[in-house]
Amino acid sequence: MNLKIEALFGGVLALAVLGVAIYAITSTTFGGAGAGASQTTVAATATSATPSLSASATGQDLICECYDEAFALAGKVAVISPEYRTGFEQCRARGGVDGGDAWTAGWNARLSAKPYEASCRAYKRKR
Repeated sequence: MNLKIEALFGGVLALAVLGVAIYAITSTTFGGAGAGASQTTVAATATSATPSLSASATGQDLICECYDEAFALAGKVAVISPEYRTGFEQCRARGGVDGGDAWTAGWNARLSAKPYEASCRAYKRKR
C-alpha cells in the first residue's frame, strides 16, 4: 500500500512540475510584441541624453567635440550605458582612432581625481 501512495504523490508532483513548465513556456514571448515595446521605451529614454555631434566638426574641432561630449556625459550615465556606446561609435566613425581616443580620454578625465584640470587643450598637448 505504501508503494502506491508514493507513486500517486510522485505522479501528482510530476504533473505539477510539467504544468508549471508548460505555463512558463506559453506565457514567455521570444522577440514578440512585448520585446519590441520594451525596446521602444529604452530607445525613447536613451535619446534624451544621447550625444549629438554636429556634422560640421572636422579634424581638431571633432577631437575637442568628442572629448567635451564624453566629459559632459560621464557625469550623467554609466560606462555600460547605450549613450556612452553611441557617442563612442559616432566619434570613432567620424574621427577614426583619434576620435575614439578623444572620447575615451574625455570620459576618463571626468572620472579622474582632478577633473577641473582636464581640458581638450591639455589632452592635445599630451598627444
